[in-house]
Amino acid sequence: MELAKGAQAGQIELPMVALFALLSSLSAAATPDGGPQDAGPARDAAATIQAFDPRWSRVTAPTPGPALVIGQPGAGCVRGARALPLRGRGFVVVHPERNRHFGHPMLIAFVRDLAAQVRRQKLLPLFVGDLGQPRGGPTATGHRSHQSGIDVDIWYAPPARPWTPGLDPTPPAPVVVDLRTKKLLPAWNKKVARLVELVATNPAVDRIFVHPAIKRALCKNEARRGPWLRIVRPWWGHHDHLHARLRCPDDSPDCAQPQPLPEGEGCDASLDWWLSEEAAKAWAKRKPPGEGAPAMPEQCEELLGRNRHH
Repeated sequence: MELAKGAQAGQIELPMVALFALLSSLSAAATPDGGPQDAGPARDAAATIQAFDPRWSRVTAPTPGPALVIGQPGAGCVRGARALPLRGRGFVVVHPERNRHFGHPMLIAFVRDLAAQVRRQKLLPLFVGDLGQPRGGPTATGHRSHQSGIDVDIWYAPPARPWTPGLDPTPPAPVVVDLRTKKLLPAWNKKVARLVELVATNPAVDRIFVHPAIKRALCKNEARRGPWLRIVRPWWGHHDHLHARLRCPDDSPDCAQPQPLPEGEGCDASLDWWLSEEAAKAWAKRKPPGEGAPAMPEQCEELLGRNRHH
């Protein structure tokens, strides 16, 4: 099956097949935790890898028992995580070789429900990037967050070329923003904008991170503006995927509540800063992932010490 062709029609069915061919790739896109821990440019891969505790990436399976989100997305873990199938009705996990398709059951249900929504509305199928590791925790590459089981990356658009899962290397996620001019590219269209809106109006979602140029485009669309724009937050990177973060589950008292979002839609002068030279300089000065990260909760060390191959 060539997913790119079927995806453009918005009507693909994704059968179960063998695991994708292993790939070696680093994610250059930022993945935020909603604060100063968010990912900076992958300018020093060696330093990035050394900054993280490698034990989390070696864990191959979740812990059993009731699901719990512990800590915060930038310093946390998840107990009783569930795996999102590598493909299902209306979605496919694009990088299974990373073993980052795990999350709190609420996150797994969110992805499945979103895939059903986009199918009903004849939008694009979901190309799902990283969720988290089997027990969460810091990853060796690509993220500062995605640690506590409530984060997921979703591509804005299908691959630009035909792609057969399991046979072809995973193509790069299509870019929808020109990073030099900060203008939207042809891959951005009404269906992609509707996908962002569907995610933002889901009651389980706390906030979404997108490229500032995307936020600007959504703000300019007067016909579609609404309260949902408040949770669509501008952040560096995110020119090829959106990052959705769910609310803390009711059953997880040790889930760190995020800072409240500012009032209003976020279409004011604060958005202009993200597209300024000052913001570009701030981006260039950011520390590698892992430097200055908060301490992990004590419960996470206990979780890591359990049978890692359960």
